[in-house]
Amino acid sequence: LIGINDYPAFSNLNGAVADAKLMKDFLVNTLGVPDDGTHIRTLLDADATHDKIISSFSDLAYDNTIKKYDPILIFYAGHGGTLPKPPEWNANSSEIQCLVAYDAGYDDKEGKWVKGVVPDIILASLLATLSKTKGDNITVILDCCYSGSGTR
Repeated sequence: LIGINDYPAFSNLNGAVADAKLMKDFLVNTLGVPDDGTHIRTLLDADATHDKIISSFSDLAYDNTIKKYDPILIFYAGHGGTLPKPPEWNANSSEIQCLVAYDAGYDDKEGKWVKGVVPDIILASLLATLSKTKGDNITVILDCCYSGSGTR
């Protein structure tokens, strides 16, 4: 579960962290998922950096406590954005979409993201790895702008 309200380089949001906490409450109190620090992992605000988001996906893929075809939920609430498509990337448009991590930065002179974003093609690759190792019982909820190609 990822929720980011506070962005040092961008306008803050008001409900993303609350949404992540409400999702956790639903998982624990309605679905009975154990709240033991293993079954639910939460990254809120400053903990939701680019590197921690990426490593969390890898951790899920190689966690031996998660069995093949166990249900996995990925929830992201925060800013989303767009990037110019790198020439070597296969995409159907001139832009790709991305999740904006807590530590994202933007260069106003160049008009480009410079760090801290998770492009849709990277997210798709992380999800493909997760699916190969744990099966395809994965639900992804992206509560952000520009989420249309989020899982490619």
